[in-house]
Amino acid sequence: MIRFEQVTKRYPDGTTAVDDLSFEVSEGELVTLVGPSGCGKTTTMMMVNRLIEPTSGRIFVNGENIATVDPVRLRRRIGYVIQQVGLFPHRTVLDNTATVPSLVGWKRAKARARAAELLDLVGLDPKRYGRRYPEQLSGGQRQRVGVARALAADPPVLLMDEPPPLP
Repeated sequence: MIRFEQVTKRYPDGTTAVDDLSFEVSEGELVTLVGPSGCGKTTTMMMVNRLIEPTSGRIFVNGENIATVDPVRLRRRIGYVIQQVGLFPHRTVLDNTATVPSLVGWKRAKARARAAELLDLVGLDPKRYGRRYPEQLSGGQRQRVGVARALAADPPVLLMDEPPPLP
Protein backbone atom coordinates (compact mmCIF):
# COMPACT_ATOMS: atom_id res chain seq x y z
CA MET A 1 0.00 0.00 0.00
CA ILE A 2 2.72 2.53 1.03
CA ARG A 3 6.42 1.86 0.55
CA PHE A 4 9.38 4.11 1.32
CA GLU A 5 12.68 3.17 -0.32
CA GLN A 6 15.73 4.98 1.09
CA VAL A 7 13.89 8.31 1.36
CA THR A 8 15.80 11.37 2.51
CA LYS A 9 14.65 14.95 2.91
CA ARG A 10 17.44 17.48 3.23
CA TYR A 11 16.75 21.21 3.20
CA PRO A 12 18.99 23.81 1.49
CA ASP A 13 20.35 24.98 4.87
CA GLY A 14 21.76 21.47 5.43
CA THR A 15 19.08 20.28 7.87
CA THR A 16 18.21 16.63 7.35
CA ALA A 17 14.61 16.02 8.39
CA VAL A 18 14.41 12.39 7.20
CA ASP A 19 17.47 10.24 6.49
CA ASP A 20 17.47 7.03 4.43
CA LEU A 21 14.01 5.90 5.58
CA SER A 22 12.71 2.56 4.29
CA PHE A 23 9.52 0.82 5.42
CA GLU A 24 6.33 -0.67 4.07
CA VAL A 25 2.72 -0.42 5.21
CA SER A 26 0.39 -3.12 3.95
CA GLU A 27 -3.29 -2.64 3.19
CA GLY A 28 -5.34 -2.58 6.38
CA GLU A 29 -2.30 -1.95 8.58
CA LEU A 30 -2.22 0.85 11.12
CA VAL A 31 1.18 2.45 11.63
CA THR A 32 2.13 5.11 14.15
CA LEU A 33 5.22 7.26 13.83
CA VAL A 34 6.49 8.10 17.30
CA GLY A 35 9.29 10.43 18.23
CA PRO A 36 10.17 13.80 19.71
CA SER A 37 9.14 17.07 18.16
CA GLY A 38 11.26 17.87 15.12
CA CYS A 39 12.30 14.29 14.33
CA GLY A 40 10.60 14.16 10.89
CA LYS A 41 7.18 12.57 11.54
CA THR A 42 5.18 15.31 9.83
CA THR A 43 7.75 15.65 7.03
CA THR A 44 7.45 11.91 6.37
CA MET A 45 3.67 12.12 6.09
CA MET A 46 3.79 15.24 3.95
CA MET A 47 6.08 13.46 1.50
CA VAL A 48 3.43 10.75 0.98
CA ASN A 49 1.03 13.26 -0.55
CA ARG A 50 3.78 15.41 -2.09
CA LEU A 51 3.22 18.49 0.02
CA ILE A 52 6.97 18.10 0.54
CA GLU A 53 9.17 16.47 -2.11
CA PRO A 54 11.90 14.06 -0.98
CA THR A 55 15.49 14.92 -1.80
CA SER A 56 16.21 11.31 -2.72
CA GLY A 57 14.63 7.88 -2.61
CA ARG A 58 11.24 6.72 -3.81
CA ILE A 59 7.76 6.50 -2.32
CA PHE A 60 5.08 4.20 -3.70
CA VAL A 61 1.33 4.19 -3.02
CA ASN A 62 -0.50 1.12 -4.31
CA GLY A 63 2.61 0.16 -6.29
CA GLU A 64 2.75 3.51 -8.10
CA ASN A 65 5.78 5.78 -7.75
CA ILE A 66 4.19 8.99 -6.47
CA ALA A 67 6.82 11.12 -8.25
CA THR A 68 5.07 10.20 -11.52
CA VAL A 69 1.56 11.13 -10.29
CA ASP A 70 0.00 14.57 -10.59
CA PRO A 71 0.15 15.93 -7.00
CA VAL A 72 -3.46 17.18 -7.04
CA ARG A 73 -4.77 13.82 -8.27
CA LEU A 74 -2.64 12.05 -5.66
CA ARG A 75 -3.89 14.24 -2.80
CA ARG A 76 -7.52 13.61 -3.71
CA ARG A 77 -6.90 9.88 -3.16
CA ILE A 78 -5.33 10.36 0.27
CA GLY A 79 -7.20 11.48 3.37
CA TYR A 80 -5.08 13.82 5.47
CA VAL A 81 -5.78 15.26 8.91
CA ILE A 82 -3.28 18.03 9.59
CA GLN A 83 -2.17 19.46 12.94
CA GLN A 84 -3.66 22.89 12.28
CA VAL A 85 -7.01 21.47 11.03
CA GLY A 86 -7.00 23.47 7.75
CA LEU A 87 -10.73 24.08 7.38
CA PHE A 88 -11.96 26.69 4.91
CA PRO A 89 -13.25 29.58 7.05
CA HIS A 90 -15.75 30.76 4.41
CA ARG A 91 -17.43 27.33 4.06
CA THR A 92 -19.89 25.70 6.42
CA VAL A 93 -18.98 22.59 8.39
CA LEU A 94 -21.09 20.47 6.04
CA ASP A 95 -19.48 21.97 2.93
CA ASN A 96 -15.98 21.65 4.43
CA THR A 97 -16.64 17.97 5.03
CA ALA A 98 -18.00 17.46 1.49
CA THR A 99 -15.02 19.19 -0.16
CA VAL A 100 -13.08 16.19 -1.50
CA PRO A 101 -16.10 14.19 -2.69
CA SER A 102 -17.20 17.29 -4.62
CA LEU A 103 -13.71 17.73 -6.11
CA VAL A 104 -13.60 14.14 -7.32
CA GLY A 105 -16.96 14.45 -9.05
CA TRP A 106 -19.59 13.20 -6.62
CA LYS A 107 -23.04 14.72 -7.09
CA ARG A 108 -23.77 17.46 -4.54
CA ALA A 109 -26.53 15.46 -2.78
CA LYS A 110 -24.33 12.37 -2.41
CA ALA A 111 -21.37 14.43 -1.14
CA ARG A 112 -23.54 16.24 1.42
CA ALA A 113 -25.20 12.99 2.56
CA ARG A 114 -21.75 11.44 3.11
CA ALA A 115 -20.63 14.58 4.96
CA ALA A 116 -23.67 14.40 7.25
CA GLU A 117 -23.03 10.70 7.92
CA LEU A 118 -19.42 11.38 8.90
CA LEU A 119 -20.23 14.40 11.05
CA ASP A 120 -22.58 12.16 12.99
CA LEU A 121 -19.83 9.52 13.22
CA VAL A 122 -17.42 12.00 14.84
CA GLY A 123 -20.04 13.17 17.33
CA LEU A 124 -21.23 16.36 15.62
CA ASP A 125 -24.95 16.33 14.86
CA PRO A 126 -25.14 17.58 11.25
CA LYS A 127 -28.47 19.31 11.92
CA ARG A 128 -26.90 21.28 14.76
CA TYR A 129 -23.38 21.84 13.39
CA GLY A 130 -23.67 21.48 9.59
CA ARG A 131 -24.59 25.12 8.93
CA ARG A 132 -22.02 26.57 11.30
CA TYR A 133 -18.68 27.97 10.22
CA PRO A 134 -15.33 26.81 11.64
CA GLU A 135 -14.98 29.95 13.78
CA GLN A 136 -18.20 28.93 15.58
CA LEU A 137 -16.68 25.65 16.77
CA SER A 138 -14.29 24.77 19.55
CA GLY A 139 -10.80 23.60 18.62
CA GLY A 140 -11.71 19.98 19.28
CA GLN A 141 -14.85 20.25 17.16
CA ARG A 142 -12.82 21.73 14.30
CA GLN A 143 -10.39 18.82 14.57
CA ARG A 144 -13.26 16.33 14.35
CA VAL A 145 -14.54 18.09 11.21
CA GLY A 146 -11.01 17.66 9.81
CA VAL A 147 -11.20 13.92 10.50
CA ALA A 148 -14.63 13.68 8.86
CA ARG A 149 -13.36 15.59 5.80
CA ALA A 150 -10.35 13.27 5.49
CA LEU A 151 -12.65 10.23 5.45
CA ALA A 152 -15.32 11.71 3.18
CA ALA A 153 -14.28 10.27 -0.20
CA ASP A 154 -13.42 6.83 1.22
CA PRO A 155 -9.68 7.16 0.57
CA PRO A 156 -7.57 3.99 0.53
CA VAL A 157 -4.89 5.87 2.53
CA LEU A 158 -5.50 8.01 5.59
CA LEU A 159 -2.72 10.11 7.12
CA MET A 160 -3.34 11.65 10.52
CA ASP A 161 -0.89 14.17 11.95
CA GLU A 162 -1.70 14.43 15.67
CA PRO A 163 -5.44 13.79 15.26
CA PRO A 164 -7.88 14.50 18.05
CA PRO A 165 -9.40 11.83 20.27
CA LEU A 166 -12.90 11.01 19.06
CA PRO A 167 -15.94 10.87 21.36
